Amino acid sequence: MKRLLMTISTMIMIGMTTMITIAAEELTIVSCNFERMPLMILTFRGGMGADDNTLQVGQTKPVPMSVGSNLMSAAYGAQEFTFSLRLPASVSVSVPGQHTQTFYGECISSLQQ
Repeated sequence: MKRLLMTISTMIMIGMTTMITIAAEELTIVSCNFERMPLMILTFRGGMGADDNTLQVGQTKPVPMSVGSNLMSAAYGAQEFTFSLRLPASVSVSVPGQHTQTFYGECISSLQQ
């Protein structure tokens, strides 16, 4: 069962990477649950390099998110969130003057038209 879940997770992450690079008129929404963190919603409207991708943490207002070929990042106030597209899914949270903390979890994506 654990192997099946890892295979499914791998397929989802590969699919996420592929969908992020698809044409701008498609909308991809990725929901991530990381340990000890609120639900995170990553919305890809324009894909890599576009300025209309967003991150929403919990019930807060979405903020702009930068999307690169391997990493995505967004700032919430003084906190910088950096997401890795590699498995296992992870987010690193940086705050000036403090150590960066990395949290692991699962992400699920859906393609909207």
